[in-house]
Amino acid sequence: MNLKWKDIYNNNKQRRYCEVTGIKKEDVEVISNSFRFLKEKKYIAIITVIIVLAILVYTFRSNINVLLIVIAFFALAGICFFVFNYFKLKCLKDGLYIKFGMQEGVFPYSRVKSVYLSRFNDYSFLLPAKTYSIVVRYTDNNNMIKELSFPNYFVSKEDMQNFLDNFNIKEAEENRYVQYERFKLFKKLVKIIAFILFAMFIVGLLIINGK
Repeated sequence: MNLKWKDIYNNNKQRRYCEVTGIKKEDVEVISNSFRFLKEKKYIAIITVIIVLAILVYTFRSNINVLLIVIAFFALAGICFFVFNYFKLKCLKDGLYIKFGMQEGVFPYSRVKSVYLSRFNDYSFLLPAKTYSIVVRYTDNNNMIKELSFPNYFVSKEDMQNFLDNFNIKEAEENRYVQYERFKLFKKLVKIIAFILFAMFIVGLLIINGK
């Protein structure tokens, strides 16, 4: 059976509201390895680069300096995208190990409250997200709820499913997390309304200045 992200998401919805009580096994991990992805999809990557370069060369063929600047920008953006989307989450004996970019640390399981797959993120508040993120919900030193979110771009579906299944959770939903999710939805609505009002304001200025 072909595993789909949608199925993993639907089968683990309850984890969003349920608290982690521990792990089943140590050394279970999920890794987002963009370089492995490039190696496996090297022909697709090469073809994509050639197509993008051809479009850029054709578009800016009359100005070499601009062409070189644009190519450098796309190259830098591409490198940053692949480098900064590397992360590693691993279940250790004493806590959840998290490595993201140049940062790494171990979160004691007493502070890890939920681990789940989400379609919500702060960068897709206007449109439904087509990608998923693994979210680690934890409490800080002031017992405030915080979340770390990592995109699934370069993660194996099987590894993600095994990683989620490795956490034991309470069957009952925690009201604190239900309220937190409602707060996140409220923030999303506020952003949408603010964006619409800002767009209307800009359009209004353009209309007034055009008269």
